[in-house]
Amino acid sequence: MPLSFPNVGIQNMSMRLKRVVAVAESPFTLDTQVYTHQGARWEAEVTLPPLTYAEARSVEAFIVGLKGREGTFTFGNPLHTDTAIVLTSGSTAIRSETLTTSAGSTAVSAGTYFQLGSYLYLVTADKSSGALYLVTADKSSGAGTLEFQPPLRETIATGQALDFTQPKSLWRMASNDVSWSTNEASLQGFSFAMVEAL
Repeated sequence: MPLSFPNVGIQNMSMRLKRVVAVAESPFTLDTQVYTHQGARWEAEVTLPPLTYAEARSVEAFIVGLKGREGTFTFGNPLHTDTAIVLTSGSTAIRSETLTTSAGSTAVSAGTYFQLGSYLYLVTADKSSGALYLVTADKSSGAGTLEFQPPLRETIATGQALDFTQPKSLWRMASNDVSWSTNEASLQGFSFAMVEAL
């Protein structure tokens, strides 16, 4: 473990970032108090394209090999890909929401996904004067600060490269029961829900 997701493509994917935020509202004034807990994880539902029996065998073996929610796997949306080159500058603590980047790092716009370690992150801020992620920057060197979500899953060392080329995260199935169907044309259909493995 972790297993690699079979290379069969996807037909449809719904993805969300789930947060743990408590909100208390006064019944008299409607004033609210908000408390943001540390919990945040990616969740997704995936539907694969109809597969022939030969194509479906690798997916069946993959699903059964996970043993329900016990096993983990790597998965990324094939549409999330970029060619940026970004290196960290200085170590960054777990649960941080910003990274300091080194000279020579390229520009990245908000909404771009990247992988760092085993986890998936999303850039959340552009520079106000253009489509650059460098919120505070030395324009001549490319150094700056990258804002992203969810918070870091692990401590990051100096000089680590962010992976923008089909970034993946570590996942597990959302349920112990995953099923598939076969139709009269001998095509098999797979749909399943998964959550980030923290």
